[in-house]
Amino acid sequence: MLKIGMILASSRQGRNGELIAEWLTGQFKSRPDVQLKLIDLREWALPAYEHETGPRIAELAFKDHSLEKNWYQLIRNLDAFIILTPEYNHGYPGSLKNALDCIYTPWNYKPVAFVSYGFSASGARAIEQLRLVSIELRMIPIRDELNISLNFSFDGSLAKRAITMIDELLWMAEIMNSARREPQLKSLVS
Repeated sequence: MLKIGMILASSRQGRNGELIAEWLTGQFKSRPDVQLKLIDLREWALPAYEHETGPRIAELAFKDHSLEKNWYQLIRNLDAFIILTPEYNHGYPGSLKNALDCIYTPWNYKPVAFVSYGFSASGARAIEQLRLVSIELRMIPIRDELNISLNFSFDGSLAKRAITMIDELLWMAEIMNSARREPQLKSLVS
């Protein structure tokens, strides 16, 4: 069974992301081979990154019950991700950047799909930046994405695009899940 984490990036009150996350969750109902976990960054008040070393070295020093250690374990145990983010000032929320940056190896060689929402560009500029960050984290961003205008409706066209994105994410997750067990890649991710 594939384990997919859907990261709800906004922590603002009155955010639109909850409604979109609920709708996206519904798109997984016909997939019994997938376990979808909603990860609400509002519930993960990760501290600003303060370690003297880079995240890969700092991961070794996380205290056993620290919030960072729990975050590390959560991300490590998932096979792929959907990042659901608003666009703030042509970018994505700082809480998401911090959540991505505070660890490194658990993200490696895992596919990621993006869903954005916003006004004029429907969040597309936030995803442009996230693609660069995800590549640096050795994630595998898939091509198809959803950019949702704030005056959206959950119509058949949006659902069709969501299914295409989910199909691509799950296909890549299967491939990478298998590849991460291979000796050549296993040495890279351990």
